[in-house]
Amino acid sequence: MDGGQAVRSMVVYMLRVEGFDVREASGAPEVERHLDSGFTPNILISCESLDSVGVSSLKSLKAHPAMKMVPVLLLADKGELARQMEWKDAGVTCWLTWPVTPERFIEMVRMVMFDEAR
Repeated sequence: MDGGQAVRSMVVYMLRVEGFDVREASGAPEVERHLDSGFTPNILISCESLDSVGVSSLKSLKAHPAMKMVPVLLLADKGELARQMEWKDAGVTCWLTWPVTPERFIEMVRMVMFDEAR
């Protein structure tokens, strides 16, 4: 299991324990397949340091009609924080420094989803 898969598995587990319906994607093309099948997520969570979606791909995903209003939560290593403006320009709603406690992660997911729903 690579680092990206390990993080994704942990994030999926935390979300499912909290009762969220989760669709996994290993990268932007897989996210696009979900979107093209008619699925509209409530939130997109990505891990920049492991480049599961990546900033360049995020711009094209945010252009998809199903993604226009979907908030994006990015998990990033402290060393990646210098890229905050790049993330914001790509459509990232907020970011958390990885590793993060499960409680803080779920709190941020709920906060981002609630704020975007207003």
